[in-house]
Amino acid sequence: ANSKLVKAGERANPPMAHEAFADRAYEDDGNLVSRRKPGAVLHDPKLIADRVVRMVQDSAIVSVTGKVVKSRIDTICIHGDNPEAVGIARGVREALKNAGIGLAPFKRAA
Repeated sequence: ANSKLVKAGERANPPMAHEAFADRAYEDDGNLVSRRKPGAVLHDPKLIADRVVRMVQDSAIVSVTGKVVKSRIDTICIHGDNPEAVGIARGVREALKNAGIGLAPFKRAA
């Protein structure tokens, strides 16, 4: 969220999608918590689904300390190396649908 790469991309103005991570914890500065730290990877599908809905509705992520970090969110990543990935994806899709948030494929740049 709001990384140097994102800021450089915004300055260059190519077609870009801003990504948030459903199953990863965030630090107060918007960076992902290192996988070396406990709690860096989230596993509870219900908690993750509710979290993603809030992220999309609020255009923000919430850090491990509860800090709200405003961020544009166009796409949600669910890590395939998480054993719960399929269940998480299903739960996120259903929660977004129930919240009235539409899903759509990326549009190709002309």
